[in-house]
This record gives sequence, C-alpha cells and structure tokens, in this order.
Amino acid sequence: MLTFVAGLSIAVASLSLEDAAAAPLPRIVPGAPLSADTPWALAPADGPRSHLESLFGEGYDPTLVAPLRDGNLVYDGESLALSLLDQQGLPLPALDHEPTAGILYLAMDGITLRPKCNGFHPQTANAALNCSPLVGKETVFPKPPGGENTKAVVMQKLQNYYEPFNLVITTNRPPDYLPYTMAVIGGTSQNAGQGNGVCGIANVACDGAKRNHVSLSFPDSCVGVTAEVAAQETAHNWGLEHTDVQQDLMYPFVAGGSSFRDDCMDISHATGSGVTQCTYVHELYCPEGQGEQQNSHGELLGVFGARAADTVAPEILSVSPADGTTFTVGESFLVTADVTDDNNMLGVKWSWLEGLPPDFAETGYSRCTNDVCNDKYAAWRPIDDPWDFIQLTKPPAGTYTFKIEVMDAYGNGDSQTLTVTVAPAEGTTTGEPGTSGDDTSGGDDTTDGPAPTTSAGTSEGDDTGPADPSGGTGVTGATGASGLTGDDGGEGEDGCNCRTEDGPRASWLLLLAGLLPLRRRARRG
Repeated sequence: MLTFVAGLSIAVASLSLEDAAAAPLPRIVPGAPLSADTPWALAPADGPRSHLESLFGEGYDPTLVAPLRDGNLVYDGESLALSLLDQQGLPLPALDHEPTAGILYLAMDGITLRPKCNGFHPQTANAALNCSPLVGKETVFPKPPGGENTKAVVMQKLQNYYEPFNLVITTNRPPDYLPYTMAVIGGTSQNAGQGNGVCGIANVACDGAKRNHVSLSFPDSCVGVTAEVAAQETAHNWGLEHTDVQQDLMYPFVAGGSSFRDDCMDISHATGSGVTQCTYVHELYCPEGQGEQQNSHGELLGVFGARAADTVAPEILSVSPADGTTFTVGESFLVTADVTDDNNMLGVKWSWLEGLPPDFAETGYSRCTNDVCNDKYAAWRPIDDPWDFIQLTKPPAGTYTFKIEVMDAYGNGDSQTLTVTVAPAEGTTTGEPGTSGDDTSGGDDTTDGPAPTTSAGTSEGDDTGPADPSGGTGVTGATGASGLTGDDGGEGEDGCNCRTEDGPRASWLLLLAGLLPLRRRARRG
C-alpha cells in the first residue's frame, strides 16, 4: 500500500510588498486615496475585504500564522483549523454560507509553482497566482506521461467521483478573477521534496471556506492511481480529513476507494498525531460522532450542493455613472454596478481602462474577486450588494473609461464598458486626467503626469502572465465548446494570457449528469 500524504511541513514566509516587484504600490486601504499622488481617487469603504476579516476583524494576516503539521496534513493561516483558532484566541467561525458551486482546474500541461504569493494581498495560496506552501522553492511540475489520453482518463474518473456535487471540472484554466481550486498533476514526489511512496499532498481548508487552494498528485510515483490520488487531495482542499474505511476515497492509503461514502466514519489518524482539526464541521453531519466522525459525501454536498444545471448568465442590471455621462470639474461620483444571477457563485472584475492616474500607468488598476487585483471583494459576498469600484472626488478634467466583467462557475457571463467625461470649469482649459491642467478645483493641482493612459487595469500581484489589454481572460470548455478561447499558460508557464468577448458566454466546462435540487447545509444549533 502507498501512503497518501496530504500536507508538507514548510514554513510560510510572510508576504512583503517591498520585495514583490510586481506590486510596487502601497496596499489599498478602504476609504483612503489609492496613493499619496492620487488624492482624488479613493477606494470605497464598503465592508471587509476578505472572508477572514469578516470573521475575525480587520488586520488579519494569515501569512503570519505558523502552519500546523498534524502528521500527513498541514493547516495554514487560512485553514480555519481548530488548533490554530484556539492558539490565536479566535472563536469558531459561523458556517452560514449556502452551498456554492465550485471549480476544479486540472493542471496537466506542466506548471511552475512558488511557495510565496507575491502580490497586493496577504494569502497563503492562490491557484490563479501559481503559489502554494506545498513547495519550498520555485518548482517545475512536468506533464504526466500519456499525453491527451492520460488527461482524458483522469478527467473522466474525477467526473465520476464528483458526479453528485455541483463541482465543475476542467482542463482549461478559468479567468484569474474567478475563484477555482487547482489540482497539479505531474512529476514525482521528489519534485515537491517528498520521499518515496508519497502519491500526493495538499493543504486542508475546513468547510471549503477557501476556494483557491492547490493540491499536488504525482503520477510518476504512484502509477495507475492518479485519479484516485487527485480525488483525495482535492477533497482535502475543501475540508475533508482521513477516514478509516477502505472503500472511502478519504482512506489514507491506496486501497481501491471508489466513492466519497455517505456514512459517518471514524476519522483516521494512521498518518497523523491524533488531533482532528475540522471537528466543528464534521459534527454538523455526524452529530453523534462529536467531531471525530466524517461523512465524506455529506460534507462535499454541504460545500458545493447537488449537481444542478446552470445555463443562465449573470446580468449587469445597471452601472453608475451611466455611459456617456458628463461631469464638470468639482463634481464627484462613485463608479459602481448592480448585478444579478440565479446562483450564488460569481466572479466580478472592474478595470480602469482610460484616464488612469500616472502612478498606476504600469501596473494598471482593478478590483475583483479571488485576491488577484489591486483591490478585492470578500469571499461569500452577497451578489445583490452593490459592486463599488472607485470613488472619484473632484477628479481632473478628462475622459475616464471603466469595464466590469462577471462570470459564474459554468462560464456564463456578461460585461459592460462605460465612459464618462469630466469637462473643465467654464473659462479654463482642459487638463489631462491625473494632472492639474489650468484648473485648480479638481482636487489634485500638484501632479504633472503624462497624457491619459489606457491600461489593462489588471495586476495579478505576481508574474503569472502579461496583462490582458481587454481587461479580462477566458477559457475553452473541456468538450471544445465554442464561445471562448483559453490558455493555461503552456508547459511550465504561469497564469492565464487570454481574453473574453462582451456578452453572455457559452458554458466553458464539461457538465456532469445527474441533475438534483440544491440542498441546504445543516446549521449549527
């Protein structure tokens, strides 16, 4: 029997923007100017910027929490592990979000991972930025042997394992602003500094609260069981620990498990120290087990819900200001939008395309989900809340263009671009955006910047690929469905260099059969 190892004891270095070449600008502060040189452009003060902040308050930095190794499992500062919460004197989080559709990207074309998420926001891992503490240094994972045939076989088996759940699986990389989990499949255990007999490693995030983790599976070390290994490692990402039932995919050794069992099974510590870290989640599904039993099927259903078709595109109901609006120097406005969808999982990205302040000309400026832009939206944010982007307070005269993109887990989407004009006050000449011109009432009369800049308005916060001039990215479905084109970065490459078109998108992923109604998760009593 070969051991599944679902973790690696590697210290997570704290994120330092000073040494992140891709992020030279200061971190965005809600309600404050974007920078000292841009006092007229303020980040909206519209609530917490992350799920952790909404749970524990402002200032929570998960990279400052030492990761906890429990045998074969590792829990980091974003894991919501019981011991780490207790260590910091933090309460158990409320499990009050509904089951939410998820995305699993199978990275099987070669990829490079880094141990540190250089960028604008402190985080321990992010699939879209190719960073994870599962590697101790920049590491290249090659393609698995077998080429397209291997990809097809692994894809089909994983589809079968996850068929009951509202999880979309693809071999094409989603847009970076859409939260997704990445299963890196390729290489040997030595690629990740592991010993012989290790088939895969992954971090654990209780209740699947973190949706952009990374797992590693090593087909060259454990031949013929790649899909079984990948199923377990990805399930660890969403909060499942090991069980003592061989027929369950969460059994800690390769033993022919073929499903996520719908039974309350004792937690296995065969590869651990005897401490269960997601007890408060497990007991929701197995009350009599008091946190020491796990229903693998039930918990995944609680995370994702049951398989359900989604062919309805999210819709941008309105943007403000309206496209074509003209203001006069001295006036102020908030760039925002109202969005609706029939599901509760949505990626949203605002990009500033024209009239960008000179100090953001090279990096661009954007706000989006999935922690990859200059500013961000908190996970589990209600879709029907306003999606505020930027507050312009008496901006300089000029032309300003912004773009909003939205997409759900099934690749349905919408986008809209708006352009507004700020006219000079009567009797003055036109000043360029970001400069004073001849006007002294525009809020910033000291900057002598270049002409208006058109930018992608994007900043990955890491060197994961060039900015996309369209302000967005796109993907192609595993079935070859048209409507979008995708690029997973190529062998050994990082990030996504692709674009979307305006308007609703066709589904970009292979959908599973077995349509069932969405089931609400159990609540804490």
